[in-house]
Order: sequence, then C-alpha cells, then structure tokens
Amino acid sequence: MNARSVTPGISERGRFGLARLLRIREVGLIAIVVIVSVVAAICIPAFRNGVNLREMLNNAAVVAIVALGESLVLLSRQIDLSVGAILGLAAFITGSLLGQLSGLGGVGIVLIAILLPVFIGVVLGLVNGLLISFARMPAIIATLATLSIYGGLQVVVSGGSQVYAYQVPTWLSQLYTTTWLGIGSFVWIGAVWVILFSFVMRTLRWGRDLYAMGSNPEAARYMAIPTRRRTIEAFVVCGALAGFGGLLYIAQYGNVDATAGAGFELTAIAAAVVGGVSLFGGSGSPLGAALGSVLLLEIENVLALLKISIFAQQTLQGVAIICAVALYAVLMRRLQQPASRNRSQSDNDTPQVVKTEVQQ
Repeated sequence: MNARSVTPGISERGRFGLARLLRIREVGLIAIVVIVSVVAAICIPAFRNGVNLREMLNNAAVVAIVALGESLVLLSRQIDLSVGAILGLAAFITGSLLGQLSGLGGVGIVLIAILLPVFIGVVLGLVNGLLISFARMPAIIATLATLSIYGGLQVVVSGGSQVYAYQVPTWLSQLYTTTWLGIGSFVWIGAVWVILFSFVMRTLRWGRDLYAMGSNPEAARYMAIPTRRRTIEAFVVCGALAGFGGLLYIAQYGNVDATAGAGFELTAIAAAVVGGVSLFGGSGSPLGAALGSVLLLEIENVLALLKISIFAQQTLQGVAIICAVALYAVLMRRLQQPASRNRSQSDNDTPQVVKTEVQQ
C-alpha cells in the first residue's frame, strides 16, 4: 500500500496547523508592529526607555478602547464620526462633577467616576442610533451632525472654563502612572475590554449578527436578524466605550477644556482601519483594532522622538500609515500563499488516496 494513502503524519498536521495560523489576519499586523519596534529600538535609543514605552502603550490603550467601539459600528457597515466629541463631553462633565465632589471619598465616588461617563456615552450613542435606524439618515451624515452638536454642547457646558488637575481625585490622577506587574494600568484596562469583546464577537449571537449585517445587509434581514435594533445597540456600545475613554482622558491629562477629544474620532477610525477593520463592514476584529492603535501610536511616538515639527509629523504619519497598510496587505498575501498551496495539495492528494484504497 502506498504510504501516502495512510492518514497524514505529524509533519502533515503540523503544516496544516501552521497554514491555519498564517491565515489569521492579525499575524501580519503583529509582524509589522514587531518590525517597527525593532527598527525604532535600534535606531532611536530613547524609544526603548521604559518610561517612554509605558507612556506609549498607555496612550495606545485609550485609543484602542475608542477604536474598539468604532470597530463594532464599522463591522455593521456604519460609521461614527462623533466619538471624539462624546469622549470630550463625557470627560468635561465627569471631571467637573468630580471636582465638586472632591470632599467625598469611598466606593461611591469611584462608581460615579466610572458610571457617569459611560452613561453619558450611552445616551449620546443612543441618539446616533435612533437617527440612523428610525430617521433613516446615512450614518456619516447623522454622526457628522451630532459631532457638531456634541462639540457645541461641550463649549456651552464648559462656559470657557476648564477642569484642572488638582480638582481630579488623587486615585484617578495617579491611575495613568500606576503599574501592575510592571505594565501600565491603562494597558490592563484596555486588554480586559479587548478580551471581552473578542469573546462576544466570536461566540455570542450579537457579535455574529453584526458581522452578518456588515457582510450582506439584505441577507441579514432575510435571516430575521433584528438589524434596526442591532444598529442602535452597536452605536450605544460605541458611545459607552467613547465615554469610558473620556474617564481615561481625565486620568491621562488632568486638565480638560472645551477642546478635549477634538480630532480623536479620526485617530480611532484610522486605528480600526489600520487594524484590518473594513470600512465596508463584515471584516475585522477587536484585537485587530487594538493592534492598529498600537501601531498608530508607535509611529507617532517615533516621529516625536525624532523631534520632527508637529506639522511635518501629520504628513509623515499619514505616509507611514499608508506604507504600513500596504506592507500589511503584502504580508497577508505572502502568509496566505502557503495556506492556498496546502489546500490545493490536499485536494490533489485526496483522489490518489481513494484510488489506492480501491486498488488494494
């Protein structure tokens, strides 16, 4: 009997296992992050400084949390341009209230600090969802309008004043510099959110519905998926995560004014897209959005360490993003080629196995 007619050996299974691993979208992105990190560490000594790495990852965690919410909306073939304004408004209102309640302590003030910005984000996200689902407004138009509205509310609420670092509770102002097991607290918080939503998107019907809506909206409706409700829920969750990002913004900067969060929506969308979340819906993952945030902040950190002008940084950052996405696409094609060859080889081998067994 031909040896190839026997069940595949260890080397065959190992090859197929590697092929499955290489088909994972995030592998190429991780490779890009590692390459940029190694080159930066070799060429820029300040990059590998422990304080610099901790601050970069903490900053990336804030972007990742907001980008995570944005990715949920993008997966359902929508977009939210108001997340920056939601973050800023939630940060200012929460910071102002915490300043007024500075005399209080205990669990109550911690719960207020956590729940208030999330609640603000839920309400503002719900407005977005209702405009899109019931008023039938295109998401880009509706959220562009609410971006202006929420930004205007932030100016009105602030009244030209700002929240100062000394008004923020000590436990919150120290959160940014706190480390657990040598890793910044923001990184741990961001990791919890990424793990939670990775589980939700992979195993729960809610996550699968968002993928189905983004992949084929018409088919999703025929499958009796409650598309209107899921759209509202996606915007609510996106708003809640942006509101939570506002809390971390307070801890990160201390001072919060009417411009807080300005332009943050573009950073969050860019991070999600760089992380492989499709603007056309149905493709991407929470982990990809988080890795995209790390890559984006890594590029920004490298440009800052090189002491490049802030105006030149914007141009170079855009060029770097294009290069990173192009390199990511090339790597993904290269990594998927072995998988395609293995599938082709497997298809060619199957008839030979059957033929050999029949001859025997």
